[in-house]
Amino acid sequence: MATFSDLEQQNSNIRQQYDEWRDLRAQGGEDASDWDSFRQHVTAVGAPDPGGRPPDDFVGEDWKAQNPDWVAHYADRSA
Repeated sequence: MATFSDLEQQNSNIRQQYDEWRDLRAQGGEDASDWDSFRQHVTAVGAPDPGGRPPDDFVGEDWKAQNPDWVAHYADRSA
């Protein structure tokens, strides 16, 4: 599975874009673990599509363990 470091090869600003997007989502009471929403945000600002599957470090391992439905939702997608 890819990591943010891998995605930075196509989009050097993806980590910063994620941090800003996540903060805005949290402030608005929205789901900051919604990869599809983040993916739409990234492409809307003109950056390359990061793919259908979130990077392995998009959320933490503890969070994944507590949210197996989230993991299952993205597990079968292509990167």
